[in-house]
Amino acid sequence: MEPTPPVPDAYTLRAVVELEVALEAGAAVDAAHAVVGDLAVRSFGPGVFGWIGEALADEDRDPEDWAALLADDDLAGRVLAHLRDRAGDDGAAAGDLVWSAYPPGAGSGHERFRRAVRRRRQAALTAALLPRPPRVAGRGRRD
Repeated sequence: MEPTPPVPDAYTLRAVVELEVALEAGAAVDAAHAVVGDLAVRSFGPGVFGWIGEALADEDRDPEDWAALLADDDLAGRVLAHLRDRAGDDGAAAGDLVWSAYPPGAGSGHERFRRAVRRRRQAALTAALLPRPPRVAGRGRRD
């Protein structure tokens, strides 16, 4: 069962803003920033950090002054509405993106591993009977 995507709400926006302000102030919040940053991207879309500055500029505010969102709840509500609109416009909402260790269409390699395990006796015999491949100039030994 796939987990439900996070809801793009005011608390998510506030967490992102608080961590950005703390990071700019020099606080060590790298791990928390990574977690909340991933949450923000999953909630709002991949352009969330640029869209916050864009929304502040639309409100005639300094796009770099994210602390204004913490002081003014009405402004934060308008920025949140802007983020929701942008996430819907770009079609990059939470459900569209998937983290994967494999490229699209490629499997995990479990099937190849199973085949290799089944053929290990044949591979061991082949390795014992056939000569080693010749060494190629320029390659170092791997011991």
